[in-house]
Amino acid sequence: MTDFKAQFNYSERAPLHLLSPLASPLVIYIEPSSYCNLECIFCPQHIAKGQFPKHNMTCEVFEKVLRDLKNFESKPKLMRFCGIGDPLFNKDISQILEMADRSNSVERTELITNGLLLTEKVIAAIALNVDRVIFSIEGLSDEDYLKFTKRRINFDKLICNIRDLFITKNRKCKIHVKIHNQAVKSIDRRQLFLNLFETISDEIYIENLVDLWPELKSNLGDDSGHRFDSGTIPNSIVCPQIFKSMQVNADGRVQPCCVDWKALNIIGDVNAEDLSSIWINRPMRRLQKLHLECKRQTFSPCSGCVHNEYSEKDNLDAQAPAILERIRVIESRSDESYPYPQ
Repeated sequence: MTDFKAQFNYSERAPLHLLSPLASPLVIYIEPSSYCNLECIFCPQHIAKGQFPKHNMTCEVFEKVLRDLKNFESKPKLMRFCGIGDPLFNKDISQILEMADRSNSVERTELITNGLLLTEKVIAAIALNVDRVIFSIEGLSDEDYLKFTKRRINFDKLICNIRDLFITKNRKCKIHVKIHNQAVKSIDRRQLFLNLFETISDEIYIENLVDLWPELKSNLGDDSGHRFDSGTIPNSIVCPQIFKSMQVNADGRVQPCCVDWKALNIIGDVNAEDLSSIWINRPMRRLQKLHLECKRQTFSPCSGCVHNEYSEKDNLDAQAPAILERIRVIESRSDESYPYPQ
């Protein structure tokens, strides 16, 4: 039976406010491609077209990432393939997924895609090498996609490809299908979404379309509350993202936040540095301290970002002074030994 559930289960999360700063990131975001075959009207691919560089990650860069992950004290909980583009746009995505699975460098892997570039080869690679694939559905017809993504697609073929993945023999991956609330505003359309996908998925959900990207208006004018549960929007100061994750961009540059579409907060480059060193280097520490010192609103892109409020459940505000003190103790040690919380 298909479960109606959000991407994240916040009830089972580690107490980030007590464990920060962490010895190893909980999540490693990998951007296989910054190209996309869609131009969703709420995404930088449409709103900020031409304002960011586009690359496809090479297998050599990804292999370097996998080697570096072995240098962390503990395995990251999750490797998530996503980014400003669609991972399937990278022609080497099947090989990249196979490399990730063989490496055993993280506890779990996930891939987020619109699913339109699924082929027989890619379906096989996802089925056998990924723990969960998340399909972002943007409408319920060819006409919907033209409205929301500015592209003509074959919606029936998309459903068939997801079905082919669902029935793949020895499938390892769990299939999660989600759609944004703007595409299913009526009860009838919500039911149609369920009818189309609940028999070819393991998890299904309707997410609120929110302002995910800093300094860009992306929710089509409808404030429906928190992205995952429609709850009250808090006033947060400290961003949890920069204490639990970092993203390796398609060109190898590293940033601490997966929604920094302009790549303003670059903290390193895996082409020249070890990923485990980047995690605790000065640029990363400086960014964390600025947040802990309540200076988030003094620099971009953090000043124009509401990801904290609309798409997060972890909250570090109450523990900010204690976390800041722990970081200062670390920095005061000449040998840079790191007293990680147990």
